[in-house]
Amino acid sequence: MAKIKAPSIYSLIDELGSSELKPIYFLFGEDHFTINAAIKAIEQKVSKFITSDFDKETIDINKKDTPTNLIDLAYTFPFGSEKKLLVVKNFENYTNKKQLDSYVSDPSDSTILVIANYGSISNLASDPYKLLDQKKYLFEARELKGAELENWVKKRSSQLEVNISQENIKTLIEIVGEDKSLLEMQFQKIKSFLSDKQEITTEELKSLSSATKEYSIFDLMNSLGKGEKKNSLKVIYNLLDTGKDMVYIVVMLTKYFTVISQSMELAARNLNDFDAAKAIGGGLSPYFYKNCKNAKYFRSEKKLAKAFQSLYNVDLALKTTSVDGKTLATVLLTNIFVD
Repeated sequence: MAKIKAPSIYSLIDELGSSELKPIYFLFGEDHFTINAAIKAIEQKVSKFITSDFDKETIDINKKDTPTNLIDLAYTFPFGSEKKLLVVKNFENYTNKKQLDSYVSDPSDSTILVIANYGSISNLASDPYKLLDQKKYLFEARELKGAELENWVKKRSSQLEVNISQENIKTLIEIVGEDKSLLEMQFQKIKSFLSDKQEITTEELKSLSSATKEYSIFDLMNSLGKGEKKNSLKVIYNLLDTGKDMVYIVVMLTKYFTVISQSMELAARNLNDFDAAKAIGGGLSPYFYKNCKNAKYFRSEKKLAKAFQSLYNVDLALKTTSVDGKTLATVLLTNIFVD
C-alpha cells in the first residue's frame, strides 16, 4: 500500500482565491501558526456567502466530545445565509475519530466544515484520514526548516513590504527561532520601525528582536537550561495564557532535550556549532544547537533522564486525562527540577 502524503497547506492558501470552495478542509500538522492562517483565509473566502452571524460557529473539542455532535451540527441548515461555516479546533482530542467517515462520504452542500488537528498524524492510511485524502480534503502544515523557512520569511516580509536582506533573514531566524508567530511579531515591529522602505541593519534587527523574545518557547528553554525553576514557571504560564498549549510545549521541549543529549555525544568530536547542527540534520539551526549545548543545568545524564521521564508522563496525561494545562505545567517543572 502506497504511503499517503497529504498536500501542503501552502498549496491550499495559494489556490484559495481562485478555487471553488470545498465542503471540508481538514488541516493538520505541527505548524499551528499556518493552520490558523489558513482558517482565516477560508473564513474570508466564505464570508461573502454568510449574511447572519448565527451561520458562523467555532467549537473546541475536548476529550469527552464525540464526532456525532459535530456531524449533527454540520448537517444543520443555515439560518438564512447561502452557506454555513463550522470551524472545529483540536480534532486530535476525539477518541473515536473514525465516526467522521460517514460525514466525509456525504457532506452537507450548505456547510463549509473546517477541521484543525493541532499535531502530526502517525497513520494517514487509517480512517477517517484515508477517505479525507481520497476526497482531496486533507492538508498538512508541517514545520518549515532551513532554506524552506528562509523562503517563507522572505515571502512574508515582501507581502508586508518589510525590506530585509537574505543575511538578515538568517540572523532573524537564529535570534527568534523557528516559531512563525514570533517571526510574524518581528515583521510588525520592523515595519513600524522603518519610516520608509530602507533596509534594516543587522544591529537594528538584533536590538528589535531581543526586545520581544520574552515569553517565547525559547525563553522557557533558556530558563530551564540555567536551572531557573521560578522563572521557568512564570514563562510557561505566560505561554499558556497567550495561546500556546501543552502539546506544543511538550513537543518543543522534547526536541530541546534531545538536542542537548546529542550535543553531549558530539562534544568529543570538537565540531563548531554549524557543523554540529549539520551533523544532527533536520535543518537544525546552529543558534538553536548552541543554546542546547549551553544548557549547563542538563549536562548530566541523570537530569536528562529525569526531564525525558517528566515529559513522557505529561504527554501520557494529555492523551488520557482532562487535567488543565497549568496544572500539567506545574507538575512537569516540579518533576524536572526535583532533587
